[in-house]
Amino acid sequence: MKKPLILLVEDTDSVREVITRQLEILGADVVALADGHLVKRELEKQKFDLVIADLHLPDCSGVDICRFAKAKYCKIILMSGDNNVENRPDLLNSQFDMIVGKPVTMDKLDKILREYHLISEEKPIITPLKTETIDVEDNPIDIPSLQGQIGKLDARALEMLSRFPDMMRPLITELENAVIIHDMKRVAEIAHSLKGAARSAGALQLGKICEDIQSAAQAEQFTSIQTAELEIEFAKVDDALQKLVNS
Repeated sequence: MKKPLILLVEDTDSVREVITRQLEILGADVVALADGHLVKRELEKQKFDLVIADLHLPDCSGVDICRFAKAKYCKIILMSGDNNVENRPDLLNSQFDMIVGKPVTMDKLDKILREYHLISEEKPIITPLKTETIDVEDNPIDIPSLQGQIGKLDARALEMLSRFPDMMRPLITELENAVIIHDMKRVAEIAHSLKGAARSAGALQLGKICEDIQSAAQAEQFTSIQTAELEIEFAKVDDALQKLVNS
């Protein structure tokens, strides 16, 4: 069976890296884009077996990309970190072949690719993370969740995890700047991206804090206490990831 070719459109760097890694482990070739403005060109250039697109993108939405994909008779999966996204009437009325919530685990992607007959029955070998030297009980990184996201802890996974804090810091700074000028719409947008990035690294509590910030900003009820909570939890995640990478 030839490798399936998948077009991935995801604007959050860490999430894009994780999903690209997942798909490659499962046996796919991936073209990954950070936004939607090149999607039409890519679909014109070559035939994709599947498009996977985030709902919220800087210059277009997953709904726009769905129209492009369907015009090329290509299956498309929408993914989103929004709550209850699988049951939203406006999205169900679109032409998506499937709608999935984030974070998207390796097992979920495996089932999807098999359902569309894009990969063989032979499953990839996933080496469990070595947790003997990790404080699993009091750790801001949920190890089972991280295992489900990145698979085996090889050199590429370690490199990806080591870069995670540097990917997050600019977003946190941007969020804090948006708070200063009271741009709650931007605060909510950034918190949404941070939520997806945190969950992709197994930082579930950090993801929950970001989700709470997003909800509070949307309701114009955001407080500076939440920014402080974000900073404290992010520092814990940064420290835990560095210990994991260097263990």
